[in-house]
Amino acid sequence: MPEINNQDSKPSGASRTKILMCPFTNYTNRYIEIQKSLFTEIGYDVLPLSIKGLLQGGFVQLFKPENVLVFHWLEYRPFKREKGRAQFSISGSLLFAFYCTLIMIARAKTVYFVHDHIVHDTTGFNRRLAGRVMSFIRRLADFRVVHAPNFEEKYNATYLPHPLYWDSPGQSPTAPKNASDKPMFSLLGVIRPYKQIDAVLENWPSECNLQIAGQGTEAYLATLNEILDRRLLRGAVNLDAKFLSDAEFAQYVANTDVIILPHAADSMLVSGAFFEAIGRVPLVISRSTPFMKWAANKFDNVHLFDDISELPGIVRSISESWPAASSANTLATDEFGWRACRRRYEQFFESVVGRRKVVEEAVVE
Repeated sequence: MPEINNQDSKPSGASRTKILMCPFTNYTNRYIEIQKSLFTEIGYDVLPLSIKGLLQGGFVQLFKPENVLVFHWLEYRPFKREKGRAQFSISGSLLFAFYCTLIMIARAKTVYFVHDHIVHDTTGFNRRLAGRVMSFIRRLADFRVVHAPNFEEKYNATYLPHPLYWDSPGQSPTAPKNASDKPMFSLLGVIRPYKQIDAVLENWPSECNLQIAGQGTEAYLATLNEILDRRLLRGAVNLDAKFLSDAEFAQYVANTDVIILPHAADSMLVSGAFFEAIGRVPLVISRSTPFMKWAANKFDNVHLFDDISELPGIVRSISESWPAASSANTLATDEFGWRACRRRYEQFFESVVGRRKVVEEAVVE
């Protein structure tokens, strides 16, 4: 487990560059807390970019050119979730407009992390609107960041590695999995339509064990339960539909031999579950998205499928050759570990602040 080393960080105080971050909290994903820890360690004070934070003195920080505004998932603000789908929200759109106004009037630079191609679970009008919203934010931001290196050009962005959840500071150890003659396959995280779990169950081989765990909507869970009953999969598939604490999620990962990532290729750039699993779980099976193709070339324990009909054959092949199939080794920390992320993020944000300083000096001259 890495330890935070602040010896090289700038001293805390008014002179330190501020990163104003939105959202500042996320109770269902440790990613935001990891980002805050990372920014703090590389020498920045991290403040909430929210209405409350601005009223408590943060507003003045918008007009300091050495500061940086960092946004994650801003495109989700104009939408609300109803019955498993993302729908247009008037109140959410007003909040979105508020943040866009801050970006336009601020002298601080804006960094927008592009996590998705489109807002999850949107269809029809809402999907077209989401595409326009995301395109607008990308144009509005001064810098864009992607966690998938093969989308730097498309989004005019800089690649920064997604930190490994298990290699970040403060992570508690989990009990190791007992050895087994049969592998445990797992689908972990939120249970939502864009992950296409229903298609996985329609094709799942009944002789192989699958664990599905995470929080889901009533409508989508009903769909999954209908498939389980119709295909008589209850003996092979365990559906644990509930919110998972960080400790529970980590233990599920520790109990997993093979993690499955069937996410739709047109929705998200990368899967958070991949960064929970790579380096800890022996094997990964994923839909052949651009990022996962890159990952498969980098790590020898990543198996890809183009069509869901290919999944049963891959699952059966792994099961029949288990445990020999689990011998692959990876060096995930070289690319996504805490030290690697610290180095890459420090270089990027120094360039952001440095470029701003150059611009300001040119204006003065």
